[in-house]
Amino acid sequence: MLEIGFGIADLARVRFAVSPLDHVLGGVAGPQHHCSRDSLHREDWWRRVRGHVPGRAAPFIDLVNASPLGVPLFLGGDAAAAGLSLTDELDAMLAVPEAEINGAMEFYGTGPRLPRIITELRDDGPHHLRRVADAAWVLFRSCLAPDWPEIQRALRADVAARTRTIAEAGLGTMLSQLHPDLTWHDEGVLRYVTPEWQLRYDLGGRGLQLRPNLFLSGVAVPLCDDRQPALLYPSGVHPARSADGLTALLGPARARALRAVAQGPCSTAELAVRLTVSAPTASAHATALREAGAITTERRGRHVRHGLTSFGHSLL
Repeated sequence: MLEIGFGIADLARVRFAVSPLDHVLGGVAGPQHHCSRDSLHREDWWRRVRGHVPGRAAPFIDLVNASPLGVPLFLGGDAAAAGLSLTDELDAMLAVPEAEINGAMEFYGTGPRLPRIITELRDDGPHHLRRVADAAWVLFRSCLAPDWPEIQRALRADVAARTRTIAEAGLGTMLSQLHPDLTWHDEGVLRYVTPEWQLRYDLGGRGLQLRPNLFLSGVAVPLCDDRQPALLYPSGVHPARSADGLTALLGPARARALRAVAQGPCSTAELAVRLTVSAPTASAHATALREAGAITTERRGRHVRHGLTSFGHSLL
């Protein structure tokens, strides 16, 4: 059991944040990680995108799945950067001191089956951590970015619902409703029932950051003394019905292409990069979506720019 102790200052510093990096991490976490192994949303997403995972994403995926006991704290980024962009979170990761990287690598011990990235981080942590960050960025752009606007809407709806609970029933009730294994006690303790922890942890006035995650089925609690602690919990508001409806209407490839255009106006070549497909395939998707009235294409000399129409926005 993990007991998280709150003081008066901590209660005033409880806040919500939405983290893209948490979702990149949770999305590729294998079944050995208890907090994501039973997530149907993660399984559905992974089944749909795993064929599009670029080879350059390997350092990040290998590091996430190197041990069933967890991941390095720096891989989840700094809680202060969560709620901002993925770029901000990756910058926070790259600012981690070399000593912290080295300490995190000791967690893995030794053995012939360790991923190569662990050996490389031990040899030159700052240099190879940039490869890990680049891998996370490529993975997000290739596989998660088309779905991210819809995921964000679901997470913000979750936060809005939790906020209403605080207003109507109090902070303790809201904390107890985050997950069945969490219980608030009026002496100022949040108890997390899990065999993996036997610990009392006092927040010490730093508060707690609550981060909803669509790809989790359980709770994750990254605790660190030099930054604000965080609690990741499975989002209670899911966009699957909307996502499935769009896929049923357009098919998985066209639905993914429409979400890619929704990231912002793009050329056919840029659309191909977002989808990790060939330029002719991206052009075929754009033509089909344009003929359906979901996107518009503006020609500027030899180049074209694709953007959403109002009908395309309504489909999303």
